Amino acid sequence: MQSLFAETLEYFKSYFADSLYPLLFFLCLVLIAFYPGAKKERPSLLWPNLLFLAVTFCPLTAYAIMKMIGGLVYWRMFWLLTIPITLAYAGVRLTDCFSRKTVQALTAIAAAAAIICSGQFIFTENYFSARMNYFKIPTEAIYVSEVISAHAEKQEIESPKAAVTAYLSVYIRQYDAGIRLAYGRNMVKGDVSETKLYQEINSSEPSVKKLAKLVRKAECEYLVLPSSLEMDDALAEYDFEKVDAAGGYTVYFDIEADGE
Repeated sequence: MQSLFAETLEYFKSYFADSLYPLLFFLCLVLIAFYPGAKKERPSLLWPNLLFLAVTFCPLTAYAIMKMIGGLVYWRMFWLLTIPITLAYAGVRLTDCFSRKTVQALTAIAAAAAIICSGQFIFTENYFSARMNYFKIPTEAIYVSEVISAHAEKQEIESPKAAVTAYLSVYIRQYDAGIRLAYGRNMVKGDVSETKLYQEINSSEPSVKKLAKLVRKAECEYLVLPSSLEMDDALAEYDFEKVDAAGGYTVYFDIEADGE
């Protein structure tokens, strides 16, 4: 239970990154709790937030929620906290504590400055970059999609299915929904074969024998791997032919695929 609480705390810290918004948020909750004029707002701003924090940090309920939505996305639970509304309301109430207009103005400026300085400036190269294409997705995902679609058309495969890396799967389904994928976003809830395929195809040194077996079990005609693995000859022994390579990825076709 203690480890689960610590895990939840880490998700909470990750959600706020290195900002001081948690501190501001709790200070605002304290203000709402004790400020006489906020009595009417407590049922909508104070108690729901406190109840939510109690539920999300309680090991029993946290375990149940993680089982339902997955532990890796548990941090999204904190979206439900009414942080912007709470900060805004507390700022207004704090300003209202003073009668002089000058002091109110200075208090409002100080509150705004506290919010601004507590966060991080995100408009940097670490978070933003020039778009590579009109679809605003990695070019290699577009290339792989085009290669699979063109080859599937020649092979008269109406609905091609591909096993690709986790990185590519996110973008291929955005670009071409006609290409079916071996697993989707909720792969962790899939069957055992899908999980094994996901782990194998995303490993640093995948086993060719296992890949061939798992790809065929998933009924995929195509296999896409990083070109750096240099597995052309090894996959050829299992009847996977190289279709094309560019953008750091190589597309392979299963010769044994029936094309249906």
